Amino acid sequence: MKNLIKIIVLSNFLISIAYANTNTNTNTNTNTNGIYFGIGGTSSKYKENIVISGTRYTLKYKSTSFKALVGKRLNDNVATELQFTNFTKDAITVDGVVTILDTSGNSFGVAGLYYFNSGEDFLPFVKLGFHSWDFKTTNTSTGVSSELDGTDIFYGIGVDGKINETMKYRVEFEKMDIDGDDMNNFGAVLLINL
Repeated sequence: MKNLIKIIVLSNFLISIAYANTNTNTNTNTNTNGIYFGIGGTSSKYKENIVISGTRYTLKYKSTSFKALVGKRLNDNVATELQFTNFTKDAITVDGVVTILDTSGNSFGVAGLYYFNSGEDFLPFVKLGFHSWDFKTTNTSTGVSSELDGTDIFYGIGVDGKINETMKYRVEFEKMDIDGDDMNNFGAVLLINL
């Protein structure tokens, strides 16, 4: 609930900034070169193989995550975005067995997007950026926790689709590097052009 409140506050802040920007924006084509923000969800999956005493184990984390972003179209083909992803708390599994370990985390990132011109209603893109992430893992029986953080790259592909003149939807796949392992995110975002 605490993270949902953060996302709502961030969205209201972005709407306020965008509203102020529309009063000073002389560009009449806000769909191409304007500021936009978005909010949505992703299915996040993390997998790590570890070896303990010669035995290989597979650790997995899977959860539904929340995402908020703000972006600026620089021209018809290039955009830049700031994004926040909240990885909700979920149990870690080892070889399919649920453990007593819960993990959750956040990612703040900046990315460049390149759009391929395939039409005004359907815009495929690729993205590349870097993000600062942190995760907290807690033993649910003892309450002992540990934290891990870092800064790594991420990349993705997706498509923006037009709903109307001010709204778009986005479907995307992102692969985030988390300390040498991959976090895969597949999600959908509602985008609002301002």
